[in-house]
Amino acid sequence: MPTTRSAKAKSISHQERTASEPRNNELHKATVGQVTDVNDRIKTFRFDIVDKNGFNFLPGQWLDVFVPDLEKAGGFTITSSPKDALPQGNPNHSPFFELAIQKSPDNPPAAWLWQPVEEIQGKEISVRVGGSFVFPPPGVNMERPKIKRAIFIAGGVGINPMMSMMYYINQNYPNLEVRLLYSTKVPSKETSQEEVLFLPQIIDLFRIPRSESTKDRIELFFTGTWDGSEVNQSNDQPIQPLMSLTLPNLDSATEVPVIAWTHRINDIALSSAVGNKDEAKHTVFYVCGPPTMTDEIVQYLKEQDNVAPERVLCEKWW
Repeated sequence: MPTTRSAKAKSISHQERTASEPRNNELHKATVGQVTDVNDRIKTFRFDIVDKNGFNFLPGQWLDVFVPDLEKAGGFTITSSPKDALPQGNPNHSPFFELAIQKSPDNPPAAWLWQPVEEIQGKEISVRVGGSFVFPPPGVNMERPKIKRAIFIAGGVGINPMMSMMYYINQNYPNLEVRLLYSTKVPSKETSQEEVLFLPQIIDLFRIPRSESTKDRIELFFTGTWDGSEVNQSNDQPIQPLMSLTLPNLDSATEVPVIAWTHRINDIALSSAVGNKDEAKHTVFYVCGPPTMTDEIVQYLKEQDNVAPERVLCEKWW
């Protein structure tokens, strides 16, 4: 698990922070393709892989990203499916991968990618795969006891590795129940769902259940706004939709429960996610977010009866 960044460690590079993490030796070349503004703090990037054979990675892994004229790599988590990075035997498909990158002027690789699109589009970068926060969980037997549920708990850009995992599950594990607890701030009360990182894609992923037996569920926790305006209406009542904020296009075509709250992920939400004795025994948990949030949630989960500590996996973003 990568270490978190403290005040003393701000100058430590991504490669130094992740020195103990597994990483591949091979470098892959890619060019900057489509760049999309999610909001004024986050952009998503599509990179076209130069080698038409693509490359392999596990859902949840990150990349060492080497950009022109910078010696040290940045570290960014892949948000697309592993399938997208391979040729698939389809002449109309070119292998690619996607990243979501937060505006970080003090992070040179991120600052390079945040230049005007016309200055970087088509430019070549090199990437190397690394990381151990992956699905399926390494070293965990999926069959004894059988894993029937995957609970994803994300704070802010901690949603990034979980997107790749959920795409992968959607394509390969149709009977696995998936529950997402996603906590984030939003730009303002007038925010559209497109301005909440990956919210439209999450709703599309969950829109039609993958099998009749799954009880998939999305819980959104909106903890505040960047501009300081209030979104909090009540701490104990779900809001669906959240004013005009979150789900204006949610309709009867969405068969999966989506609930929006205006408070942080609390013990009540976590207890509900853990489920009853039988559910807890057959669940794997993934937690990714700010250090304090991640530590507190991981501790809570590991203390619950019938939750196997080795099935609680986490990664902290810096």
